Amino acid sequence: MNSYKGIVFEKGYNRPFSDFKKEFGNTLFFKRIDPNDREAELKKAYKAATNGNNLRASGKSKKAASSEDKK
Repeated sequence: MNSYKGIVFEKGYNRPFSDFKKEFGNTLFFKRIDPNDREAELKKAYKAATNGNNLRASGKSKKAASSEDKK
């Protein structure tokens, strides 16, 4: 199981960040953090919970070359 500063996450946690934020954003640990820093701390905890395996790709996708592009 993964943990972050005393918060233990279930094994294989793979929910989107928005669900993570709803689930853990109101815990006492995050409520004590300054609102300006809370989002960054939630992202760090999310990364720990998901082992850095985010559900969305990081960065822009690129158009793949097709056989029609080669004509």
